[in-house]
Amino acid sequence: MDTQVIIQALPEIFTQLLAFLIAFWVLKKFAFKPILQVIDARRKKIEGTFADLDKKQLSLEALEKDYRQRLDRIEEEARVKIQEAAGLGTVLARDIQEKARQDAQKMIERARAEIEQDLAQARLSMRDQLVELSSLMTEKILEEKISPQEHERLVDKFIKELEKI
Repeated sequence: MDTQVIIQALPEIFTQLLAFLIAFWVLKKFAFKPILQVIDARRKKIEGTFADLDKKQLSLEALEKDYRQRLDRIEEEARVKIQEAAGLGTVLARDIQEKARQDAQKMIERARAEIEQDLAQARLSMRDQLVELSSLMTEKILEEKISPQEHERLVDKFIKELEKI
């Protein structure tokens, strides 16, 4: 039974096989080439896109490297400027301190000069008062009648003692 079924189906199998081969040949001749060309074109387009992406990625990496170098340079310049500003601040602080010392020294010198002037005036005032006092003493001495040489000697001695003060 099996063989008879196969033998009866043989013409149908050959017909289907022949139809399949003709259909395959027609598709190969007319459809496969355009389909393969479309697939090939699509593959080339995708490869081109990947190549462009690779180029863009390399370009972006180079650009990123350039920006990093620029940022590093900018940071270095900023550090240098900050150090320069700190140095300038230190110099300015020293200048201000030195000027303050000089001003204080000038004030001290002025105060000393004023004190010396005040002392000189006080000495003169004291001397004037002592001279007046000596005059009063002289009057009293004259009243007691001391000799003029003795009187002059006493006044000179008194003035010399005042000059020492």
